[in-house]
Amino acid sequence: MFVIARIICLLRPTQWTKNSLVLAPLIFSGAYGQWESLFAALIGFAGFSLTASGIYAFNDVMDAEYDRKHPEKKNRPVASGSLSPVVAILIAVLCLSLGLGASWWLNSEAAMIAVGYVALMLLYSIALKNILLLDVLIIAMGLTSRALYGAAAIEVEISQWLVICTFLISLMLALVKRRQELVRIGDQVDLGRRSLQAAPPVIAWDQWINSVAGITILAYILYTVDTRTVEHVGSNHLLYTTPFVIYGIFHYLGQVQRNQNGEDPTAALLKDRVMWITMIGWLIAVVSVLSGLI
Repeated sequence: MFVIARIICLLRPTQWTKNSLVLAPLIFSGAYGQWESLFAALIGFAGFSLTASGIYAFNDVMDAEYDRKHPEKKNRPVASGSLSPVVAILIAVLCLSLGLGASWWLNSEAAMIAVGYVALMLLYSIALKNILLLDVLIIAMGLTSRALYGAAAIEVEISQWLVICTFLISLMLALVKRRQELVRIGDQVDLGRRSLQAAPPVIAWDQWINSVAGITILAYILYTVDTRTVEHVGSNHLLYTTPFVIYGIFHYLGQVQRNQNGEDPTAALLKDRVMWITMIGWLIAVVSVLSGLI
């Protein structure tokens, strides 16, 4: 049982919430009422979750030395020594095989996006995570690929504005992640990633985060009033969902500043009841607009 618990911990199922982005095209295309599309999206979610878990396992092996210096990550299976690197790599290979297999079963486009994600993340784990700012861009690209994958899985065209919004909010979360890590290590640069050992001060990160947050809100507004969006929805009522986005971003950044959390954006979001209410409210509003109820 202990080994099984360690393997589950290695797979990081709590991080699968990120893969909800795979379902975004299903919702915004209005295809959630079609059984075939819903089934394909769920297979895509499962397949991408396994793929991502394979990357997490591989990354834990590569990051074991750094994780041992981290107050929380030191308890990860590989870093703590409760699971050997060889076992972790074998589990990574198994997860990647199953995840990519599910992607190939869906269609070739979804499979190519999944393969591209794996290649990018492996490069990130091996070398690119040590390059300042390039690391956060890659994290954002990895999250954005989930939305692209979701569109390919159900074979619908995804709005360019939706891709832009996904990338921007992912970039904001990645910047917050690195900003909070910088705050935690303070003057002890040897405890941080190599990319942060010559990083600018926290105030610069705050400026970048605030800039990206503002652009994200603007991009979402432009998406809701875009001609193609209005034609697809049948009205401009998607604009009414904007307050949820604005409030959610402002609340999250306020919590980051107040509580100094956010080094793990997923954990920070899962623990925040207000964010859950905001996201559920936004989802209900979006589905209501797409269904013609608003």
